[in-house]
Amino acid sequence: MPAAKRPRQALKIAAVLTLLLIAFAIPALANNYWLRVLTSIAMFAIITQGLNIIVGFTGYHAFGNSVFFGIGAYACGMMMNAGLPFLVAVAGGAIVASLISIMFGWPLLRLKGHYFAIATVALNMAVLELIINVGGRTGGAQGLPLPMTDLAPTLLYVWIYYTMIGILFVATLTVWWLSNSSFGFALRSLRDNEAGAEVMGINTTAMKTLAWALSAAFTGAAGAVWSYQMNFIEPASAFDISISLKGYIMMLIGGMGTIFGPLLGAGFLELLSTVLWSNLQKGHLLVLGLLIVIVVYTMPKGIVELSTRLLRRDETDRSPRT
Repeated sequence: MPAAKRPRQALKIAAVLTLLLIAFAIPALANNYWLRVLTSIAMFAIITQGLNIIVGFTGYHAFGNSVFFGIGAYACGMMMNAGLPFLVAVAGGAIVASLISIMFGWPLLRLKGHYFAIATVALNMAVLELIINVGGRTGGAQGLPLPMTDLAPTLLYVWIYYTMIGILFVATLTVWWLSNSSFGFALRSLRDNEAGAEVMGINTTAMKTLAWALSAAFTGAAGAVWSYQMNFIEPASAFDISISLKGYIMMLIGGMGTIFGPLLGAGFLELLSTVLWSNLQKGHLLVLGLLIVIVVYTMPKGIVELSTRLLRRDETDRSPRT
């Protein structure tokens, strides 16, 4: 590594370690309300990192990625009702969501542009109708209750928070790996020029399917933890299309295709929504929409790109001039 880059790399590692220490110390500092808010931020950050893999790296705009959130929630609920432990059910929800993404991804990922985006929304609607009409173990339109927990409410909030933080850490580590691996470079080549990548010998269909499977696994895991937190799964809430749309906005605000952009976008938008809702209950959606437009207009490539540009400008100003 060049000597000039070592201080910057050390600074990044120190910043990540500091954030991890703060994240693990929060339950001892925050009350139950803010712990739930921070858990929601972590959940949407996981969803946004999942979108970042298929959208930011691969270039396929999956507006209906919330289908995997609902699948993960229902898979976790049914496994827990069958007697499996919570963490095993969360892993099962992620695996089921990933397998279903592979099953549907092989044909759907042959579509491009807005055709694929519309197909993902249609898939979300189709799975929702299937859950409602099949009934049985899914509970149908009446929803699916989960086993009651023996944990006290405060301890439950802490347990859910740490589980979300753990999944978020793995998701962010995966995105970091994609940013530095040959698999990630192959995905970015699909985003930039899919025909050229295919000519170079890359199996584009397999790469896209694997990327969507990773995205679905993290989204499904977030849905699984959410179902345990709610203790009851209502079909329309689990397959709410606004989940993926909100994650998409967070990704744009933070920075598409970056490592920490989804975290910054999720934190910014969720905190802003909470503050506006608590102070402007009637007009908070209008104000929130205007602020989102302003942020996206002033930072078209996200917070990360703007911060990088400002740091480079500061380094240029400080450098000696000949």
